[in-house]
Amino acid sequence: MDKLVRLLTERLLLRAFTMDDVENVLEYGSDPEIARYGVYTPPVPYTRKVAEELVAMFSNPPDSQGILQMFAIVLGDKVIGEICLNQHYEDRQNDRAELTYSLSHSHWNKGLTTEATRAAVNWAFQMYPINRMYAWSDPRNIASCRVLEKLGMKREGLLRSHTKWNGTFRDRVYYGILRDEWKG
Repeated sequence: MDKLVRLLTERLLLRAFTMDDVENVLEYGSDPEIARYGVYTPPVPYTRKVAEELVAMFSNPPDSQGILQMFAIVLGDKVIGEICLNQHYEDRQNDRAELTYSLSHSHWNKGLTTEATRAAVNWAFQMYPINRMYAWSDPRNIASCRVLEKLGMKREGLLRSHTKWNGTFRDRVYYGILRDEWKG
């Protein structure tokens, strides 16, 4: 992971996380709306210690997680979310990467997630020999599915009851785009 990467969009800065970001992560991470469609159950209460541990992991992810790049999404001087480009072992073998993201609920429906993810995916296709970028969403999360569609990703499949979250099985819808389909 390159901590010096900084991407500028029209309204945002994408950069590495620092421990100075803990308060912002605590603020948006403790919002129950963020966790509604998530893949993990956040600790309750979502404490400062939890935010510190998360930011420390975001700042220095273990190699075993296969993270190509972890970006803090910054609006003005405030971190409002994150983007992660993952390349797990099997992904590396097959020249593909996974896109994940999260954005503060107070900034939803403003086009910021699309703006940030477009910059991150474009950077990844330029920097790595990735043939395919993929992402998934809870199919009930219409806004997230729409972000992926705006990136030009195609809906490729639905995995029924694929994830057990908070004691309940949930579906996952997968999206993908190939390098030669990417319009940047």
